[in-house]
Order: sequence, then C-alpha cells, then structure tokens
Amino acid sequence: MFRARSSALLALAGCGSSGSATSAAPRIGSALAATIAAADHDHTPWRCSGTRELAADEKLAGDWELAGGALKRTKGELVIGVIADAGGSDPKTLAALGRLHGKLEAEQATLVIALGGMGGTQPELEATLAAVAGTWPVVAVPGDLEPVPAEAAAIAALRARGTLVLDGRRVRTIEGPGATIGVIPGAGSEARLVAGGDGCAWTEDDISALYGELSALPGLRIAASAEAPRELAGGEPTGELALVPGDAQPIDLVLHGPTRPAPTPERHGGRDGAHVGLSPGTADATTRLPETRSPAAGLLVIRAGAWAWRPLVDAR
Repeated sequence: MFRARSSALLALAGCGSSGSATSAAPRIGSALAATIAAADHDHTPWRCSGTRELAADEKLAGDWELAGGALKRTKGELVIGVIADAGGSDPKTLAALGRLHGKLEAEQATLVIALGGMGGTQPELEATLAAVAGTWPVVAVPGDLEPVPAEAAAIAALRARGTLVLDGRRVRTIEGPGATIGVIPGAGSEARLVAGGDGCAWTEDDISALYGELSALPGLRIAASAEAPRELAGGEPTGELALVPGDAQPIDLVLHGPTRPAPTPERHGGRDGAHVGLSPGTADATTRLPETRSPAAGLLVIRAGAWAWRPLVDAR
C-alpha cells in the first residue's frame, strides 16, 4: 500500500512540475485525492450515493457553477443532452459520438448527462467523454461498467486538458430554472457490477432519501440514474425495483440508462408526479445481439414549468 501510494504521489508531483503552480493546483489536488482514495480502497463496491464526497465549489462555463455539491444555473432554459452505453471507444462508436455531438451543438445544448456504460478503462472513458464534451459541462454518472478509480483518473486527465467533465459521484443535484435533477450514480446490486469491487453502488435507503428530498421541491422533480427502474420488457422484468418512485414520492421524470437499444420516443409533460421514464438508448455503434440499432442520444428541454423529450438518432 505504501509503495503504491508513494509512486502515485511522485507521478502526480511530476505531472504538475512543468506548468503554472496556481492554475494546475486544483486539478493536481483532485487527481491526487482520487489516486490516494483508490490506493486505500478495499475492493468492495464504492458507496457512491447517499452520503458522499462532494465536488469543490467552482465557477464554470455557460453560466454554471458548483456550490455545495449542486451544479447550478440560474438563468436561461435547460437544454440537456442525455447519452449512455457507448460500451467503449471503438472507432465506429467514437465517430457516432462525434455526429451526436454535432446534433447537440445544433440544438444549443446547455448540459450533457452521461448515464453510465461509457467505458471500462481510463483510456476508453477519456475518449468517449471527450467526444461528447463541448461548451457545456458533462456530468459523467458511473454505471455498472465504470471502475471508480479509472473514471476518476479519466476525469482528472480531461480537466487537466481543459475539457469540462464532472464526476457524477460528486455532483448530488443539478439545479436550473424550474427543475432539480437528483443524480444517482452506480448500481443497486453488487452482482450487476461489471467493474466488480471497483464499481459504484447505492442502497435502497439512498434512493428513498433522494426521492424524498426531490418530492418536496418546487418545479420539476427529476432523477438521473445509470440504472433503469423496474419495468416489463417482452413480458420479463428488467431494472431495479428500488428506483420506481413510490406513491408518496411525486417524481415527474426518471432519466435512466437503457434496458434496450432504442431511445424513448418523443414525449412531453409537466409537474404531475407521473414517474415518466426516459432513456437515450445506446450510443454504441458496434454490433449487439440480438438487436442492433443506430447509436442514439436524447434531448430534454425544460421551459416554463414543462418538459419535452426528443430522441437524437445517428442515422448514418
């Protein structure tokens, strides 16, 4: 343990020696904290929801700021790109992500949420998250595929290059005019974690507490989860029962990672506690059996107390 930690310290110190100490310090500090935490991890899933380490306060581009673990924007409408399940950095997938990025630019997106499944290694995560980054912040919510140390290292490397990607484990809420989005990283079952002991997990109590907090807020109440709530697909149950809001939890929307390749069709609504589930489908351009679809993302627009959802499909 000491040897691993010492090597990490020296490596990070070396990375920071060639640049400005003032400008590099926050990034080096974040990377250092992530590396030490990884060295101390005992290979049981990381507790990523509920009580968690929150991101440091920071002013960001596009009128966004981080304050107390909340990503906030106080003016303008929210135009949110939602993407998930790239499955890695295959060249075909990266090309598709680039075209989906162009669609988000055309829609004047103000934020992108990546709902897990974006890669299983640091290089894969750096490549896929960079492909969807732009003038907007990207909130990278780890799912069952992402190892926590690899994602933390990938985000630290991207931030060092000036790419605006935020760790979804450390952003508890996203708050904008007329809406609050509660962020739920990870999976609810250790058995579902492709990343195993390096994966990210939540408990039913974590979900219940977050849904309770959201229910009491004004405006639209939205949850963003890498895992899907329980539903029937082809007569078979999929998703997590704990993610289905209860009758006393009037959540309006649950944005979630896909249980099937296709995105949710166009929908719209308002503050009605209807528990509507919206998924961007899969962004993976490689062949998947038994069903392969064109890579896709979703666009959620929040305006004047109402929401509208539209799939964005790479038709090439």
